[in-house]
Amino acid sequence: MQPVPFPPIYELEPKASQLMDVLVELGHLDEKLLNQINHSLAQLAPPLNADGIGTIRLSDVRRITAEAIFDGMSDLEGEALRTMKREWGFLFY
Repeated sequence: MQPVPFPPIYELEPKASQLMDVLVELGHLDEKLLNQINHSLAQLAPPLNADGIGTIRLSDVRRITAEAIFDGMSDLEGEALRTMKREWGFLFY
């Protein structure tokens, strides 16, 4: 019987992790969006290093989080919408 391989481990580049932390702290990511983003990031399946760890790049995190937040912007209104429009350029450019 062959041993069952462990699933791969993915980690974020430090700046990608910082971006996610900032988005959570600013209130732009709730648990539902985080789960959606994590699922999308896991689908990227970056190449694994010798230790079996794949690194997800900042550019991928920025693209996927921007898509997820943009898709939900139609549900925003008032101050929440104005805040997101004001912060968008700082977060995603």
